[in-house]
Amino acid sequence: MRLMLTGAGGFLGSRLLSFYGEKNEVWAPAHGELDLTDGGAVSRGVRGFRPDAVIHCAAVSDVGACERNPALSLAVNVEGTKNLAAACGSGSPSDGPRLIFCSSDQVYFDGPAEEKTGMNQFAHCEKEILHPVPVYGQHKLLAERACRNLCPNSVILRLSWMYGELTQKERDEGRQNLGEIVRRMVREDVEWFFSDADYRGVTDAWEAAGYVEAAFSLPPGIYNFGSPNTLSLYETVRAVLRPLGKEKLARPAEGNRPRNLCMDPGKARAHGIRFRDTAQGLSDFLKAGI
Repeated sequence: MRLMLTGAGGFLGSRLLSFYGEKNEVWAPAHGELDLTDGGAVSRGVRGFRPDAVIHCAAVSDVGACERNPALSLAVNVEGTKNLAAACGSGSPSDGPRLIFCSSDQVYFDGPAEEKTGMNQFAHCEKEILHPVPVYGQHKLLAERACRNLCPNSVILRLSWMYGELTQKERDEGRQNLGEIVRRMVREDVEWFFSDADYRGVTDAWEAAGYVEAAFSLPPGIYNFGSPNTLSLYETVRAVLRPLGKEKLARPAEGNRPRNLCMDPGKARAHGIRFRDTAQGLSDFLKAGI
């Protein structure tokens, strides 16, 4: 398969490149090679490479950076996605590449304007009417709509926060994630503060990367694509540490704004995509590293 991958320098994108690079012909242009905000360049790039599928991971994903510079977020997260969707959707559905767009659970920040539905009254589902508050969530939602309008064959994956073992380069850059934090807590007996008002799924990046292959054959549409969870971050970490007798290392942070980004992955599950729940995935990650 010929795959085009944007954002291969990012956390998920680099793992997608590693996962699919050996068994497929992959073009993963860096920004210097392909500026996604240049519609003409994007169109020429897609026509020239003729991919079977395009995985669009590139984004300004720092939520704070998007708040500080919404113009940059709009250019990259919305206009860049529009350009790619237009290039993928310019031919007939049978001829054009399949576009896999990596969206975000941030579209659910502050919830829907109508009653929640789903596996319970807690987890968000794809049919909700959304009014995201963060600029990043607003722009991801606009990008989703662009994909559906310009490339109706698109598959849109709403991803959660992710964790995984960091490369040395990522460590040197000062990156961290929940999995690495929990490992450090256990190894060094160090306390860490977590919000008891922040509810969200957190997903193993390698598990997500592996399931992207199944997304190639999904019917067009939007899918919650990550680990289910009904616990706060504080409760989640305590549940992971409890079997080791170290749950007291997790401390509740005060003054956090309530937030619910938990997603119901039932639609993806119906197609055989079965993510572990957040606590189980983190427990497995912890066991593999200690």
